[in-house]
Amino acid sequence: MGSQQGWPRAGLTPPVFIVVCNNTNVSKMVLDYVSGWEKHLTPSSSPERGGEQTILVPGKLSLFSNVDRGQWMARPNTILIDSQQLESGEGMTPEFKKIAAIEIEEFKEEYRARFPGRDVDSLSDEDILREVMNTVGKAGKLGESVRCVISVSMLTEGWDANTVTHVLGVRALGTQLLCEQVVGRGLRRRSYAVNKDGMFNAEYAEVYGVPFSFIPSAGSEKDPKPGPTPTRVRALEDRIECEISFPRVIGYRYQFDSEKLTAKFSNDSKMAISTADLPTKTEM
Repeated sequence: MGSQQGWPRAGLTPPVFIVVCNNTNVSKMVLDYVSGWEKHLTPSSSPERGGEQTILVPGKLSLFSNVDRGQWMARPNTILIDSQQLESGEGMTPEFKKIAAIEIEEFKEEYRARFPGRDVDSLSDEDILREVMNTVGKAGKLGESVRCVISVSMLTEGWDANTVTHVLGVRALGTQLLCEQVVGRGLRRRSYAVNKDGMFNAEYAEVYGVPFSFIPSAGSEKDPKPGPTPTRVRALEDRIECEISFPRVIGYRYQFDSEKLTAKFSNDSKMAISTADLPTKTEM
């Protein structure tokens, strides 16, 4: 990942590294190693401090560390996605909620539009953490700043993040289907802008520890570069009153106000059903 330190620039989200673990114990150990952890000092190890103290140890990988200058970062670089973490909601710090207040409000507005009638104020930290996971790599969303995702069997399919550039498997992958699902997290293109020949530039994802032989391929990018900066169309904060919105149509219904539907039944309306017309045997 060192070659991609210069990737982020205005309007672009950083590339993402995924680590797939086999259980929650391993995922917690990987999280502490990558992003940092709390170290408790006993009085014997720090007599000058007097009593037990807690210090934050930065992660071994600076790009993914959640510790900066002895403090937890308000916007984490690394998140842990497993059932225990989602249920605990520990990934949502008060500082994160404060800094990401605009994105959280946008998420609530989208939630209100998708599920009319539901109380958005009842959204838990677990719901917001799930939104962080679902918006990894999305500009202007809660997961925009995430650079590393550590998971336990929760990113096999149905996860749309197009900035995944590296996948590391730290678990036993027993079936080819599971390998395909895990590798599939890195197969979404980062850019759909065509080059001067009217074609897409080749993109590659580095995959380690996942035996994948379904589609033989070879190739890599030593120094991948992001594509053209996309144009985000949205209403500016100081002109929000001029925002144009469109309804999300989910269907149509015909309503007859002045007409009354009537039915006339005749002999042609009858249909005799007999077991003589039903198959009783199937040959394979």
